[in-house]
Amino acid sequence: MSQKSILSSAFLLLLIALVYKNQALLTQKALRFSTEIKTTFLHQKEKISSTIQRHFNQVHQIETLQKKVKELEPKASLSVAFASKLNHLLKESDLSVQHTQIHLVETLGYENITDVTKLWLDFPHFDKEKNYGLIYRGFTAGIIRQQSGLPLAILQSSKESFFSVFIGKNRIQGVAFGAGQNIRVKYIPNYENPKVGDEVITSGHDEIFYEGIKVGKVIATEKNDMYTIATLKPYADLKQAHFFYAVEVK
Repeated sequence: MSQKSILSSAFLLLLIALVYKNQALLTQKALRFSTEIKTTFLHQKEKISSTIQRHFNQVHQIETLQKKVKELEPKASLSVAFASKLNHLLKESDLSVQHTQIHLVETLGYENITDVTKLWLDFPHFDKEKNYGLIYRGFTAGIIRQQSGLPLAILQSSKESFFSVFIGKNRIQGVAFGAGQNIRVKYIPNYENPKVGDEVITSGHDEIFYEGIKVGKVIATEKNDMYTIATLKPYADLKQAHFFYAVEVK
């Protein structure tokens, strides 16, 4: 065999060896890349699945909490008011207990677009023969009247809204009337002296509200020849109110 043939054979063998080496290296890199892709895909899949599961868990928790809030809110409102009742029961053993029901109601629209203080209500259990008060977030919001047999909310900013109240620690009696952004308590005897800062609550004497629901605080007082008037800043902000609780005192 000639020297040229020997060199050709050696070069061919070297070339074959390099091809196999590079093929093995390429195969190794391809397998490593494929493994990395699979690992990344599985990791992302697990992450997405975990995120989705966490989202559904949060949605479920939110729905559960919203349901609990809906169940507990009327009970909380009742408990605050009946704490006052209980104090009186301890003092006066012959005091009768009032039975109260609370209904969740939704606004449907204004009776008249020019009057934002009167709204029709979706109130499935409305009884036109009964009196109802309105509560919003634990505070008084107005009253309900029947109009053509249908429930009409009269917000406490309306002059047509009125209910009986107690003022301050001395439980001064009066009647709260709507006065736009404020509430005016009238028919307070002149010998009584309500003060600025006094808290006002419902008295329960009118069978509209039970006793103890917070109304607002006194911001001004005035006297005339017949009685004293107290002006209140109400607690309830009704600008965004769409749902209320209708109070039925039996």
